[in-house]
Amino acid sequence: MARQEVGRILEAAAAGSAFEIGTLQRIVAGMAKSILSGDDLLVHALIDDDAVYDLSRHMANTAVFAIKIGHGAGCRTEELPWLGLAACLHDVGMTIVPKEILDKPGALTADETTLVRQHPERGFRILQSLGAAFEWLANVALQEHEREDGSGYPKALREDEIHEYAKIVSLADAYESLTHFRPYRAKRSAFDAVKDLITTQRARFPDSALKGLIRGLSTFPVGSHVRLNSMEIARIVATNPAFPLRPVIQIVAGPRGERLASPRRIDLSTNTLLYVTEACSGKILR
Repeated sequence: MARQEVGRILEAAAAGSAFEIGTLQRIVAGMAKSILSGDDLLVHALIDDDAVYDLSRHMANTAVFAIKIGHGAGCRTEELPWLGLAACLHDVGMTIVPKEILDKPGALTADETTLVRQHPERGFRILQSLGAAFEWLANVALQEHEREDGSGYPKALREDEIHEYAKIVSLADAYESLTHFRPYRAKRSAFDAVKDLITTQRARFPDSALKGLIRGLSTFPVGSHVRLNSMEIARIVATNPAFPLRPVIQIVAGPRGERLASPRRIDLSTNTLLYVTEACSGKILR
């Protein structure tokens, strides 16, 4: 539902029409409750079965991840719907970018990059139209590409100059982008994405948000299905707190989805040859 409502708002923003966000607020409040009580929405957001990039799906997925990261980072329960709302609208300014640029498989030209980098300020202006009560929402959209070390844009803000929600949304945005298809690169495994964010990109994000990422998104939901580097399909049967990216699994199907007569249980913390490459839907099992 969030994806459809975000899509409606994007259409209105692209046309320069007024829009309300009351419906989206109610949807996101329900999402926050659902995420705190179970992992169904997380599993859905982790699965990437689209062969094309969809902005509304990216924004809805980012909201799920932001709520999980925020909860893991210690945000109050009553803050999570607001955080999710900010994440749902963080890229509303991307409506200025033509579809052929969004879908471009190669590197952007200097002019195209300049246009894309204008989207935070465009989003700020769009969300400002909602009134003074949502000035904070406009600021999150404006600052979502700022980074702790000052390497972000549009204003190269640092640390306390950046809105706390923008810091979490930026990390959720980066995680979603890494783990899902983009026209210019292949998606990465959840393991590689988390590893990259907490090592290579660590200086760009606050420690509190990175801890929230590890607590909220480095474990695979029990009962969900994943694909292994062997191409086999497994079901998560238990988590390993000490090794969150190496759960206990049960291999239930071969590389083509054919069910195994005798599923094999493996603790990935003791088997270093196997690892999870991506979340997948149980629907692919034959």
